[in-house]
Amino acid sequence: METIKNAVPASARGTAYAMVAAIAPALIAWGVLDEVKAAAVVGVLTAVVTLVFAVLHSTSNPRTAVYLLLAALTTAMTAWGYGTDLQWESLLAIVAPALGAGYAAANTPTEDDYVGEHRVDENNH
Repeated sequence: METIKNAVPASARGTAYAMVAAIAPALIAWGVLDEVKAAAVVGVLTAVVTLVFAVLHSTSNPRTAVYLLLAALTTAMTAWGYGTDLQWESLLAIVAPALGAGYAAANTPTEDDYVGEHRVDENNH
């Protein structure tokens, strides 16, 4: 797990979300999916990115186990016909904050001091 964790740094989370967001317009433009299906695909991919980063960068083994179990259960339940991807994604959106995924995402360590904005009088600019 450490090898994968090192290969996928926590700072790559934003890039992964940006790539997922770019998929919907591409799928629609190429006529692969309509808007509703493209939105569902992006929703599922967003949930996957969230779970992957939550599992890889979780410091709590029980929490990691719960993330993996939820991912497996939602996939299995969809495959068995109990709900759709979109329904399970919405359920995960409710459950994930309770598990701390939102808090973990907001507090993921980065490798630099980038704050995402320019502040007047900082660094003499």
